[in-house]
Amino acid sequence: MNMNRLQATRQQQRGATLLVAMIFLVVLMLIVASAIKVTNVNTKLVGNMQIQKEADAAGRVAVEQIISTDFALQPGPRTITVDINNSGQAGSTFSVEIPMPECLQKRPIRLSELDLANPDDQACGGGSIRMGGVSGDGNSVCEATTWDVRAIVTPPNSDKATLQIHQGVSQRVDQNANC
Repeated sequence: MNMNRLQATRQQQRGATLLVAMIFLVVLMLIVASAIKVTNVNTKLVGNMQIQKEADAAGRVAVEQIISTDFALQPGPRTITVDINNSGQAGSTFSVEIPMPECLQKRPIRLSELDLANPDDQACGGGSIRMGGVSGDGNSVCEATTWDVRAIVTPPNSDKATLQIHQGVSQRVDQNANC
């Protein structure tokens, strides 16, 4: 009788084992599917962050190109293309639009602020220096200006700008500069 009972129990367990295995297989498939989905989301996030950082770098390169020229004498809008990794491929070339820089402030530089031993300051000397001091209003022929230079960056293979950079620049210019 014990033998018959044991055989009957084993036959009942065969179906239960199959059912438990199927449940574990479904659970394992759900875990794998969610892991793949999370990986895809993370990959997209990293790609977006990379494009954002590259756009920021391209904008800063373009702003540096503009402010390293004498932009105060001839301000105007410009468009610069920046190949972020110097590959020459279209997929890494950002278009950076630099609108006309905006002059925020200008003030005359006083002669007392200049170091006439410095060759850069000698050009600003202006006024006539006499034995008793300086004639005129005490201002040099140079002005200290503050500019806002903007860069609007468009990534490769896109027609929408993704980033806008503002860079403040202080520059010494002569009185004839556009400000």
